Amino acid sequence: MTPAGSLSATIARLARPAALLEQSPLAQEVILAIRLCAIAAKGGSDPLPALALRLRHCEAAFAVHELVRTVTRCWPEPFGVGRACCQRLSPDEATLAQMVEAGQARRRVDFIRAIEGFVPAAAHETLWEACTHAVMLMR
Repeated sequence: MTPAGSLSATIARLARPAALLEQSPLAQEVILAIRLCAIAAKGGSDPLPALALRLRHCEAAFAVHELVRTVTRCWPEPFGVGRACCQRLSPDEATLAQMVEAGQARRRVDFIRAIEGFVPAAAHETLWEACTHAVMLMR
């Protein structure tokens, strides 16, 4: 595909937001956990108790919280999060869903493809480690 064709495909994909229910159960859970962290941050509270209740696993809650913190540090701009009840994903959430799918399947090439050209290459390894650690504990 030509760069112009690739750009057109990207624009077309972003024009039709992905639906939460179209994602795997694991990706849905990560997206909802990220939204829970955003709600906690807005209210100035610690998201870990709510994450632990939602995920029913303290280690998984810590790993997801670390994934959120890593994404926040590595993303080139503020991470866009949808409302807790919204069934449509923001472009950032859709990218995260792709990262989760690739991380769960241990497909590093697909993981890099999801963030390449958007997230600085120096952050790819850090994101890969945080993502695969979280999804491993969420299974």
